Amino acid sequence: MSTALSPEERDQFLAQLRERTQTDGFHFLSTEHLQELNEIESDGDPILSLFMELTPETRVGDAWQITFKDLAKQALQKADDMGKKAQVQAELARIEEAFSRGLPRTGRGLAVYSCGAMDLMRQLGTPVSVENQVYVDRRPYVRPLVRVRDEHDRFAIALVSMRRIRLFFSQIGLVEEVLDDETDEIGLTDFASKDQRQDIRAEQKKNQAKRAAQAVELMTKQLGVRHVIYSIPADMESDFLDGMNQATRERVAASFGCDINASPAEVSDKAAEVQREVEAREESETMEKVQELLTTRSVVGLDDVLDMLNQHRVMTLILDDEVQVPGGIDSESGMLTTQTSGTYEATGGAITPEDDLFELMLERALEQGASLELVRSEAAKEALQKHGPAAAILRF
Repeated sequence: MSTALSPEERDQFLAQLRERTQTDGFHFLSTEHLQELNEIESDGDPILSLFMELTPETRVGDAWQITFKDLAKQALQKADDMGKKAQVQAELARIEEAFSRGLPRTGRGLAVYSCGAMDLMRQLGTPVSVENQVYVDRRPYVRPLVRVRDEHDRFAIALVSMRRIRLFFSQIGLVEEVLDDETDEIGLTDFASKDQRQDIRAEQKKNQAKRAAQAVELMTKQLGVRHVIYSIPADMESDFLDGMNQATRERVAASFGCDINASPAEVSDKAAEVQREVEAREESETMEKVQELLTTRSVVGLDDVLDMLNQHRVMTLILDDEVQVPGGIDSESGMLTTQTSGTYEATGGAITPEDDLFELMLERALEQGASLELVRSEAAKEALQKHGPAAAILRF
């Protein structure tokens, strides 16, 4: 029996993976999705960004209209202040019509981006709750989706036994099965000795572990997995780990206990705690890296981070997820600043005030291809707060 996936098996698995992950209803929120939204900007017509929690109660009949009417009232107040009331009323009518045709069948949250002048109507369901909120601006408001994606990073979950390989993809709070491969046990003749039987079973376990490792490699590459966690018998673990290439092995974060025949819901429950631990550890490791590189390739404090962001030097932007601070944009250069009025010293340009400077920082980071780390764990928050609500690791 081969210790590797055959070319036919690789092609078959990749085909299954593509089919499963491109099917309607598969939850996958990538950086590219956020960047695509972030690049949208109108010439002046308002873009409505609406976020609504989808509770079981909201889904009963037209109960969603209660929440929608409250959000519509907030949107019209903002539009009135901007002199865009008529346009926003039209966007609200478009969204209400879409909701009347039916809410997404699954999910606990919904994000909608609408601008009739740009032929924009984008609905994104999330399996985790989003806060009821609405924004009116020339650009889509992406911070809630950034938060959802950052809080639920991309995990590969592998359950492996001597005869079965099951792989799951986990992101944005949902665990979804992408492979269930079961093989027949090698037949043993009555003439095989006890030692021969043990050797044959040991070889089967070794081969199965290596096949599982290579399947995880393919999944990790195809879906851009950040972390791998696994459940495998102790006598197969070393072969499983040794069977991965270096890039995949570096993504292995933890093991956990789970029955090979567990339901997807049971897998989700078993994996949830270890996933939270991995994400909290990653936040702390990021802050340790900031401290280690502080004299060479990292900065802390809001003003210094803004300076590096304005210079396009940020590789990883680190923000306290609970903080919102006002700021502004220099009308001449487009640079971000903590100033909310007056002129920008470097150019003499007038400052355009903005309510949420962190939202602008997230947008700029996405535009520049930087990675994002929104800090939530207590240990990482404590490390960040020594310096202020922001830090950055630099490209150069």
